Amino acid sequence: MNVIAHSRLKGGVLSADDRELLRAQGSMENVFRECYKELAMDYPKFHKMDAPSKLAVLVTEPLLQRARQEGADLENRMGLIGMSHCGSTVTDEEHWAVRTETGLASPAVFVYTLPNIGLGEITIRHRIFGSSLCLLDHEPGTELIQRSIRVLHERDGMEWIVCLWSDIFADRYDARAVLLGPGPGAPADANTLRTLIST
Repeated sequence: MNVIAHSRLKGGVLSADDRELLRAQGSMENVFRECYKELAMDYPKFHKMDAPSKLAVLVTEPLLQRARQEGADLENRMGLIGMSHCGSTVTDEEHWAVRTETGLASPAVFVYTLPNIGLGEITIRHRIFGSSLCLLDHEPGTELIQRSIRVLHERDGMEWIVCLWSDIFADRYDARAVLLGPGPGAPADANTLRTLIST
């Protein structure tokens, strides 16, 4: 598999293939709103998502648009690998605050306490029915990413794969994603993945 495209969203800057798409100021939520507009998403459900899901959806959006342009079969041949350090901690805290204050659990918040919900939101938006993996680790380790790619590609037959590192802690956020597939591009070797996802 080769690297077809890559993207990043950090510190108010959204980029794809090292080209800046947007530079936004203000709160994290404001940055996410500006990215949503810039990507012309037209997806009302986005506004109901929690912050980690929004981050995952936004950073993968340019890559999945590119995959469509390349003729990828998103429904049946697209796999997703999502990695994070904090998972859904931001939403867990919100859920616990509501629970402590009211004694009630909000189903609308509870569903976002699942660490894989960001991947779920991506699959719903793009009608992806292929394999996916959700992994939690201190950092996006290249060896783990390569093993996961092999599982999805060789065992499950995924011809296209998006590898995603997406993490939010307090008001700090960082998301990096890589689209892998057939066709011209840099080989998805350890050095390339380390450069695009791990640093």
